[in-house]
Amino acid sequence: MSASEVTAGAQPADASAGVVRERAQRGRKALPILVTGVVILALWALTSAFVDTLPSPADTGGELVRMAKDGQLFSIFGRVTAFMGICFAIAAVGGVALGLLIGAHPALDRGLSPYLAALQGMPTSMWIPVAAVVLGTSVFSLGAVVSIGAMPAVMLATRSAVKSVPPLLIRAGRTYGADRGTLMRHVVLPAALPGITTGLELGWSIAFRCLVAGEIFSGALSGSVSGTGIGSVIARSRETGDLTEMMATIMIVLAFTMLVDRLVFARVHHRLRVSRGLVDAGLPH
Repeated sequence: MSASEVTAGAQPADASAGVVRERAQRGRKALPILVTGVVILALWALTSAFVDTLPSPADTGGELVRMAKDGQLFSIFGRVTAFMGICFAIAAVGGVALGLLIGAHPALDRGLSPYLAALQGMPTSMWIPVAAVVLGTSVFSLGAVVSIGAMPAVMLATRSAVKSVPPLLIRAGRTYGADRGTLMRHVVLPAALPGITTGLELGWSIAFRCLVAGEIFSGALSGSVSGTGIGSVIARSRETGDLTEMMATIMIVLAFTMLVDRLVFARVHHRLRVSRGLVDAGLPH
């Protein structure tokens, strides 16, 4: 048998072994999540057995099946995705751009950072009535609250990430003749990327809380302002006192946030760690 034939026969075996190892690693990663989910469901079922007003996991699951058959489940999921995608894109682009500007200019940093910290700590519920009065009870008012509510966290995280870039890197870039724009694009931004990503993740969670708070407010008034359908569910649950549909909607929102975290932010963080040599490719992670 020639050497090429031996090599050809070894490659499929190596490839299949790699696939098996990859599946085993995925299974080890998913196992803690599954175990935690089972524990949460067990505690939920135990609590619902003693609290009559709390729907059980079985009742909530039945309601999810009904919502899936009626198309309501996929409608809420799709509209939440569209609404949050647009609002968070505005917050991310604006927050990162302004954060880079503030981080690169000490005078702006000293002047604006205290106010940004105050805005980040301000409760979202205070801005919702203001936006409703100024912009009206419409999708634009809630969209403004969601976008603006997430922006200070992104700006502060980006500013901190820029200020944490080692001065030696900036000095090396200037030594090679990089101007301010080139230095920002090729030195500061790549070095600050992990901190910016953490800020975007925090901004996403704040944006989602703004959406839910706005829908609770709008649900008490006129149903769903954002068009996601969450406000309508809140209004019906308030009127009928039936929490089953509300719990099913909470499960939809929970599943949505978990998917975004696992499929977007977790993968971005992992790739950043790998690119910086913080993950051993030969070990499970």
